[in-house]
Amino acid sequence: MQFSDRFREHFTFKEFMDSSDPLGLLDSVYQLRGYTHTATAIQRATKVLFSALKGARKDASKILIVITDGEKTGDHLSYADVIPRAEAAGVLRYAVGVGSAFQNRVSWKELIDIASRPSQEYIFQVENFDALRDIQNQLKEKIFAIEGTKTSRSSSFELEMSQEGFSAVLTPDGPVLGAVGSFGWSGGAFLYPPNANPTFINMSQEHEDMRDSYLGYATELALWKGVQSLVLGAPRHQHTGKVVIFTQASRQWKPKAEVTGTQIGSYFGASLCSVDVDRDGSSDLVLIGAPHYYELTRGGQVSVCPLPRGRAKWQCDVILRGEQGHPWGRFGAALTVLGDVNGDRLTDVAIGAPGEQENSGAVYLFRGATGLGISPSHSQRIAGSQLSPRLQYFGQSLSGGQDLTMDRLVDLAVGARGHALLLRTRPVLWVHASIRTSPTEISRSMSECREQTPSFQTLGDATVCLHVYESTKTQLGNLESSVTFDLTLDPGRLSPRAIFKETRARYLTRTLDLGLRQHCEDVALLLSACVEDSVTPVILRLNFSLVGKPILSFGNLQPMLDVDAPRYFTTSLPFEKNCGADHVCQDDLGISFGRSGLKSLVVGTHLELTTEVTLCNDGEDSYGTTVTFSYPLGLSYRRVAGSQNQGQSRSLPLTCDSSSAGSQGARSTHCSIKHVIFREGAQITFTATFDVSPKAELGDRLRLTANVSSENNSPRTSKSTSQLELPVKYAIYVVISSHEESTKYVNFSASEEKESSVAQHRYQVNNLGSRDLPVSINFLVPTELNQVPVWTDIEVSHPQNPSIQCSSQRTAPTESNFLTHIQENRVLNCSIADCLRFRCDVPSFGIQEELDFILKGNLSFGWVSQTLQKKVLVVSVAEITFDTSVYSQFPGQEAFLRAQMGTVLEEYAIHNPVPLIVGSSVGGLLLLALITATLYKVGFFKRQYKEMMEEANGQTAPENATPNPQVAQ
Repeated sequence: MQFSDRFREHFTFKEFMDSSDPLGLLDSVYQLRGYTHTATAIQRATKVLFSALKGARKDASKILIVITDGEKTGDHLSYADVIPRAEAAGVLRYAVGVGSAFQNRVSWKELIDIASRPSQEYIFQVENFDALRDIQNQLKEKIFAIEGTKTSRSSSFELEMSQEGFSAVLTPDGPVLGAVGSFGWSGGAFLYPPNANPTFINMSQEHEDMRDSYLGYATELALWKGVQSLVLGAPRHQHTGKVVIFTQASRQWKPKAEVTGTQIGSYFGASLCSVDVDRDGSSDLVLIGAPHYYELTRGGQVSVCPLPRGRAKWQCDVILRGEQGHPWGRFGAALTVLGDVNGDRLTDVAIGAPGEQENSGAVYLFRGATGLGISPSHSQRIAGSQLSPRLQYFGQSLSGGQDLTMDRLVDLAVGARGHALLLRTRPVLWVHASIRTSPTEISRSMSECREQTPSFQTLGDATVCLHVYESTKTQLGNLESSVTFDLTLDPGRLSPRAIFKETRARYLTRTLDLGLRQHCEDVALLLSACVEDSVTPVILRLNFSLVGKPILSFGNLQPMLDVDAPRYFTTSLPFEKNCGADHVCQDDLGISFGRSGLKSLVVGTHLELTTEVTLCNDGEDSYGTTVTFSYPLGLSYRRVAGSQNQGQSRSLPLTCDSSSAGSQGARSTHCSIKHVIFREGAQITFTATFDVSPKAELGDRLRLTANVSSENNSPRTSKSTSQLELPVKYAIYVVISSHEESTKYVNFSASEEKESSVAQHRYQVNNLGSRDLPVSINFLVPTELNQVPVWTDIEVSHPQNPSIQCSSQRTAPTESNFLTHIQENRVLNCSIADCLRFRCDVPSFGIQEELDFILKGNLSFGWVSQTLQKKVLVVSVAEITFDTSVYSQFPGQEAFLRAQMGTVLEEYAIHNPVPLIVGSSVGGLLLLALITATLYKVGFFKRQYKEMMEEANGQTAPENATPNPQVAQ
């Protein structure tokens, strides 16, 4: 509508929709001149143009763009009269001022009154009408909701931005075109049936969460028993993607099932491919690509989703992925059905990954699998760099399933940037291999060792047949190929038992040119003269490879061997069994224990248990003979050795392995004669050694059981089981010793004979072993000699463990003539004296524990006179006892179970010192007098005195002769 002081409607919404040439509606427009009735124009637009009679939709967004070149003049209405009604009608208003008239404040305020709020977002000002083109894009961004930018004040499209034809698929009812941008990019698809109006298929009216989902980004047709369904992808649904199956009911297309993606931004549903795996005319599954699915080492994945039956939920069970090392590979960007590439009558598919190898791209081939599925691993990867180093985005688009080269083989068209490539399918070959041996088994006589026998003997022949045929049925004639096969005897063995006569080795290689036919060839075999393993069959393995020869008439098309074709074939050559006329070997096995060299097992002392075992076979040949030893946890298998075979020309090797403890706390070791036949009437003897843990708990008896069995499955008898029983003791190492703090010496005089002195004997007990045990400490202390007290008031103390209880009892001497004993030994002990025996029980003597015992009492002196000795050694004895049926002291340490402590008791004589002192004093005085008299007689004292007097007089005379000078004058 154009306005001045007049108003002219150039066209309405209805006329715009009905016009075949919308731009032609503007041909008759020319500029009106006159006053500017802007307010009245806004009122007319609100009341008239935005009405249903003029073609306006009731729920559509209403946008009014007011373009004016000056202030409102001559208008009887004000903006206050019309703007509130426009607001109430939901009209969004943009004000565009043209010219310099709007540079003043009054004119600018008029634009503010016209525009919606906030006004700064809805006002545009240009210098002239030509400049309107400059703000066209700004108006578009503000008015239209472009892919997720819609606000409450912006307008949404229906079909204006639908992008119809973004994807397409042909159906029996007509073509289907995806329209991803329809209805605010919710998306949908148009079905164009012949001679009828198109049908729009979408979900946007029923599912509000479909906005911006891009439904129709990919379209696919699925058929089930003639009933068609449409599969539409919506990769932007809730940012994770969705795929919906639509079915037609009552001429309306409605959603039947759907499956959603799991990772944000993965674009799940960007590509679709319906697959009829078994080629019966009904679709079995849909491949759904998520090319932007991100993993640490791989980019993109394809979900294999079997079509749901009935009301079952649609699920995707298998995920297809490309090779690792391409996190931006976009695997799944393109999908296509190839058809049967390898001739297995199952449909194969191709998947594009245009982003692999720095956008060089690649195409993957996946085989159809039995069970109406797709193999999870690819059968071939075609890299774009293999075809040309300049290719970019190889695999961006794919189309397959057509034979464009007329060779009855499907071809694959691959799109890349600026290129379209046609890849041909190669003829697929299959090789059936078979091996026959003559003779079919190795004679018993050939496996026996004999003296002066050559190192190898003739065994027989092996016939190898290879039949090459084509899996794919083409019209290419006789396909030729070069086949190389390798034969190996006894693969995996260090030394082969058989070799080829031609090569004198275990390997033989042939290269043949074969067509589509069968080729057979004989090879001679030799057997070792002395076969160590005559139980396990000799294995002959065939390994081959095939290289097709180019077909010149078909552009050097080269056949290839099917990647799933087996390339290994084996046959076995068993050894003859000597089992009588019924061909069933009935052995009669027996086992027994021989000497072990031990009467009892002392745990801690005996670190090994070695026993002799004899095994015999009184029946027919035994195969897979096995001896099973069962023993308690404290034992562990170490070795078997010294096997001697009676009745055969060679020893029988035993191979043993142990199993862990079972539920009943027992271990077992299985020793097998795996590779040698245990012949009829044979007997072997060997020794079995087991380690015994120093901390083992075996009870009071050890039971070692041996059982013999075989693969013959013959009935077992009582002689097939034997048991060895040994009493069990436990080694200990306990020590008792006397302590230095004991009383070692006491003396007395004859006058103290009726007195006594306190004396103590101290003993120290240690457990140096590795086992707790109960012990008793016994002390023997002499208390009387010939009914005269020796040691009285004796007490036993133990500082570390006061709770230990001790008992005592009296014992009589073993010898009656104590005087003779003392005269010989000067020792008083319990053999000649009455004693007290103290018994101190320790319920649990811990490992590395130490206990002190102190015997303290009064040692009397009166009994010593009976011995007629002045010096006697009083001895106490300490001894450790324990249950010898359970424990045993370490060998050579028995002496430390007993100790003794002695105190020397000595009588000394007392002498009178007075006569000695008096005699010495008198004698000294007499001697002094005699010396004095002698000196006097010789004049010693007189001469000395005279000399002293003379000397004194000589010193005084000069002093008296000196005159006084004053007196002289």
